[in-house]
Amino acid sequence: MGTENLKVVDFDVARERPIHHAAAELRVLLQRHLDQQMKDHLAVVDDQLFKLSGMAKTNAEQTQYFEAMRYLRLEANPVRAQYALGVVRAFDEFWRQAAQRPAKPEASLSGAELSLVEEAALEEELAIKGMVDKGRGLFQRELQALDARLAHMAGRDEIAPEENPLSPEALCHALGQALRPLALDLPVRLLVYKLYDQVVVAALGGFYREANAGLIQQGVLPKLAATPRWVPLPAGGLAARSGEAAAAYLDGSDEGQSSYLEAFAALEGLMGDWRARMGLPSFHPADYTGPTFATGEVLSALNLLQQPGVARADAVKGYLHRQLRAARAEDARPIARREEDLIDMVSLLFEFILADDNLPDSVKALISRLQIPVIKVAILEKSLLGRKNHPVRLLLNALAQAGIGLDPGEGIAENPVFKRIEATVHRVLDQFDQDVNLFSELLDEFTAFMQKENQRSGVAEERARQATQSKEQMRIVKHKVAYEIASRLHGKSTPAVVRSFLFNIWKDVLVLGYLRRDRTPADWENSLAVMDRLVWSVTVPVDAAHRAELVNTIPPLLKSIKVGLEVLSLDPQAVVTILKDLRACHITRLSRPLEGAEPVPVADPAPVERPGKVEIRDPELARAIVDIRANLPDVEAFSLSDFTGLEGFQVEDIAAGIDPAAMDKARGLGVGEWVEFRDGGSRTRAKLSWKSQLTSTYVFVNRKGCKVAEIPLVELAKRLGEGGIQLIEGGTVPLMDRALHGLLSRLRESPPKEALLNAAV
Repeated sequence: MGTENLKVVDFDVARERPIHHAAAELRVLLQRHLDQQMKDHLAVVDDQLFKLSGMAKTNAEQTQYFEAMRYLRLEANPVRAQYALGVVRAFDEFWRQAAQRPAKPEASLSGAELSLVEEAALEEELAIKGMVDKGRGLFQRELQALDARLAHMAGRDEIAPEENPLSPEALCHALGQALRPLALDLPVRLLVYKLYDQVVVAALGGFYREANAGLIQQGVLPKLAATPRWVPLPAGGLAARSGEAAAAYLDGSDEGQSSYLEAFAALEGLMGDWRARMGLPSFHPADYTGPTFATGEVLSALNLLQQPGVARADAVKGYLHRQLRAARAEDARPIARREEDLIDMVSLLFEFILADDNLPDSVKALISRLQIPVIKVAILEKSLLGRKNHPVRLLLNALAQAGIGLDPGEGIAENPVFKRIEATVHRVLDQFDQDVNLFSELLDEFTAFMQKENQRSGVAEERARQATQSKEQMRIVKHKVAYEIASRLHGKSTPAVVRSFLFNIWKDVLVLGYLRRDRTPADWENSLAVMDRLVWSVTVPVDAAHRAELVNTIPPLLKSIKVGLEVLSLDPQAVVTILKDLRACHITRLSRPLEGAEPVPVADPAPVERPGKVEIRDPELARAIVDIRANLPDVEAFSLSDFTGLEGFQVEDIAAGIDPAAMDKARGLGVGEWVEFRDGGSRTRAKLSWKSQLTSTYVFVNRKGCKVAEIPLVELAKRLGEGGIQLIEGGTVPLMDRALHGLLSRLRESPPKEALLNAAV
């Protein structure tokens, strides 16, 4: 479609030529902007599908993404054409109906009606609605001005927001129509919508500002409201090249002053480009070549603004400019472009810090007060933005890391760590002029303080960890003992008296023997041998020789049991009772007739022993038996030499219903990472101190090293999935590293492809 055709707009109602021309120019701008955005969008979709195919866990999943990528490559041009056609058609239809108010869009479906909608279609509608809501929320001011100007051009008092042919509704539904004929699986469709949201919707602000500014230039309601001046979108290339240079710099090592300056120049290019796209004011016009305020004058003015409460963190540049002008009413000099860029960069860094959910609000409020001192350091030392070992960056990282473990609900203002953070911030505000060495001094002091704090908490943490390890060792031993007992009783009709004895009494002998096996291995082997002989001794004799062997075995067996029980320090009378019960069980078994023999009548026959049920009084042993009994059909498959605990019982067997993503998140949680336990309105922060590789038990401690929770893997995954536990994302990544990469992502919002691919550099 040529430019000449683009300038032809049909109207059913004749209007003045200037308005026609303004609409035609707006149509050209619309096509130019959205065509480029769709190119970037489909390129990002292609990259993301390729990445997902490489990360797929199954062949089917890999094939799904790879085929979708190839399919969309073939359909890219038709999709772009259909999308552009839908957007322009809606734009032209608006003008054809300019003289009459179109019918209002249909009301949303009711809950009952929604149930009749196909699930996939409903998912798409929800995705589109989310994009529309985001666009309206982000660009409400720009859209209101655009609504008013389009209504004026259409000869109406007002138009409904959804009637605007440039609204998020119109654009997002045009995408839905363009995707409708495509044979794409729902997950891929939702991915396309998600990336459209990030690439196109997020960049609509620049388009709306440019559209408003263009209409102002055409004389359409120029005095409607203060609208950012029209700054044409860049031709492309500069942001991408600068972004690559800055990304490489941020991820690289400290290589010398030349690399700092080169990377800083790249960030400056991104900063100016971003400020122009966002329509933000600049005190240094692009074509200005006259004198500017000297660096010393800027630093002196910043000194006055450094005191608490003088300047808001989000308006430093405006306060600074007024402060510089206050002493020289006739002075028209602007702030130098480099100082302005640095102020904007540091302001964006602190915006990220204030939005960081990892830090309690009170800690964020304290750190945010360092914004002006950091601006001063950035002006003095350009290397601040790249040197990972710069003392200012290290101090900010240390303050933030110390603050992560503070619980807002425990009286944070009285916490010694919080007080130290507060004292450090106040010293910077009170003492910092231009001597950056102050930050090195404060860093050394704060590091020494935290080392002492960590030593104290480390002692408590080590005790908690050792206690848990001891408990786990005992749990593993009891699983071992439970296995040894269960494997010997499996498939045998053993009297209840014997089973109760083994599960409730002899198990303690086995536990002690296993714990001492390194020093006295014979005790463990002897305890197992006694158990083997006892189980054999209560079998029913099959012939006279078997009975005779049993009769000869039982007395020394009972003696061995008595010797074994001595290590338990039981009451002597209790030992007598135990041995008496076992002897009675033996007599009952020996009294049974041999196979094929006639029963011998006796005056007082012994009662027939029945298996019966046995109560296991040790809860941990009982749980172990439950686990093991579920696997008893395969008991012979276990290798006793390899069995050390729960390896034979897969966690997945008891993890039915757990969200796989939550399970992966739980497994991937590393020692030292922080989480937040949420119970109603209560919030408690804790650090993963230790996790068992055998039983998958996770131990969490607070900042003082005291144990907060001891949670099995499955429960942790369940609570992560339900929101009862929240990961503190990025808690192990230094604050300034995250803030600088957040800055880079922000500056690379357009073209959005680079922002998506490099947001987490």
